[in-house]
Amino acid sequence: MTKKILACLLALVLLLSLAACSSAPAPATDAPGASAPAAEETAQTETGEVSHDELYTIEMFNTYANYMGVQGGWFGKILKDKFNIELNIIAPQVAGTGDTLYQTRSAAGNLGDIIIQPKARMVDCYQAGLLANMSPYLEDCANLQKLSVAYDSMKELMGTEDVYAIPGRVSNASPTKAAGRGVNPEQGIFLRWDAYMSVGEPEVETLEEDLVALLYKMQDENPTNKNGDKVYAFSAFPDWDGNTVRAAREMLYLYGYGNAQGYYWMTYDGSDVVSLLDEGGIYYRWLKIFNKAYRDGYFDPDSSTQTWDMIASKAKDGRVLFSWWTFLGTNIHSTSFDPETQYGYGWVTTKDTLLSNVGYNRYGLEGNAYAMGKNAKYPERIMEFLDWLASEEGILYFNALVEGVTYEMVDGQPVLTEFGLDGSDDKVAPESMGGGDWSDGSCQINYPLVHVDDNISLLGGVTGNSALWESTLTNQKNAYSIQWEELNGTYSPLEYLADHDQLVVVPGTDYSAPADPSDIQTMRAQLQEITKAAGWQMIYAASDEKFESIWTEMKAQLPDFGLDEVNAYDMEIVDAMIAARQEALK
Repeated sequence: MTKKILACLLALVLLLSLAACSSAPAPATDAPGASAPAAEETAQTETGEVSHDELYTIEMFNTYANYMGVQGGWFGKILKDKFNIELNIIAPQVAGTGDTLYQTRSAAGNLGDIIIQPKARMVDCYQAGLLANMSPYLEDCANLQKLSVAYDSMKELMGTEDVYAIPGRVSNASPTKAAGRGVNPEQGIFLRWDAYMSVGEPEVETLEEDLVALLYKMQDENPTNKNGDKVYAFSAFPDWDGNTVRAAREMLYLYGYGNAQGYYWMTYDGSDVVSLLDEGGIYYRWLKIFNKAYRDGYFDPDSSTQTWDMIASKAKDGRVLFSWWTFLGTNIHSTSFDPETQYGYGWVTTKDTLLSNVGYNRYGLEGNAYAMGKNAKYPERIMEFLDWLASEEGILYFNALVEGVTYEMVDGQPVLTEFGLDGSDDKVAPESMGGGDWSDGSCQINYPLVHVDDNISLLGGVTGNSALWESTLTNQKNAYSIQWEELNGTYSPLEYLADHDQLVVVPGTDYSAPADPSDIQTMRAQLQEITKAAGWQMIYAASDEKFESIWTEMKAQLPDFGLDEVNAYDMEIVDAMIAARQEALK
């Protein structure tokens, strides 16, 4: 296919994509966004209380969810008993159709009753009149009011005096303190611990040579799991790729860089900015490492076609030796990890690692937000539900913390119960909570309004993260976490990294990148399809020569699709981000 034909096809696809929001029905008011619904559409009684008489199925369009369908199980029962609602989760990344689901639903003028998606896209939907004004209902939402700093920043981003979106994972902790996953960092080097121990738990000098050699050796010593299934040093998946192969670009965090804008990544203070497209850069080098691993038989050949669920299942079964995150594979520091019955993954550092980790942020983490769709039938019931999600009780249930079931209070402090510590696959919820599989019945929203690490008065004023409870850190150790502690001199990987000057924290700020203008949006979408496809082709290249030719051809194409214009636009955003970070670091 010639470049000209490819450009025409890409342009046609993007025009249809852009039409999705712009063709949505106009709001009833003169300003963007939708007005509050008419009185006869509300679910309030004559006394002004919210009526729960009618079972209300709420459609939640959630770009962060890894589950699609009606929330069931014990959490679903709580929602029905408490609010008489059902939550039907619509998850684009589970549907596997890219932006098609978003385009189709937004073009129809009904994205969902509750919407969870990136802030920049919220701006697009606000301007297209797809969102409802939440301000009239906030007076009765004491818990959401505590997030006013966060939603005020969205008002400024949207250019409105009213609230149309509320950022998520909001925290009151210090913006220069690492927001990890319990005692672990957000990203990192997590290796299958029994396989690491089987090769003598060696110290690792370098990322690109010694770590890779170690993983090869681990696969050689552990070619299959207990069931005889093939094991790979590396496995990946395309679901979360974005503009490039995430498996390769995720490695930049280990060099002290964090995602900035587009192809640009930068250090925590903005003192150095690099591009994923740099010749010989970190992204390029890890594509090359994965290509060699593929040709040598150490990179899972299913990677380009498997889903998140598939790779998660492989990690659970011990068929993957390397993981970027604590949630891909059971972590050995998890309170529910059992080394007798599960494969566990533990942090292993290299001496040249400098990990970039985000700090807590009162304006929200991960750049996503909650909104209410303009066609919501009972907005006051939706706001009641969201207010509960932001409450202490809602935070606990969201994180599967149920007093008397998964934890109990002992001398004023929370302690996990045997049930809470049980990590078995067949754990069943108590009959009083509806029974059924405990894990499947847990909250499937996957993106909270409030960060779990914040302190909760219902727990005696300690964090809502059970992995950080004193009772957990003192008493709930296992054979593998004890081994890790003996090797590293501390129980916490985050503490180890900080003590060895191998951790930098990206300060939380109020800066949010603006929505792309239509021309930039068109060019960006064209570019990312090219760079993402080329990245996977490079991993599967049959030779070094083929690998290089794909890279060279890709780089030659990009200017024709607007790379220079997009990079110039993105660099202005990067400069603004740097200014915000430097202000936060003062």
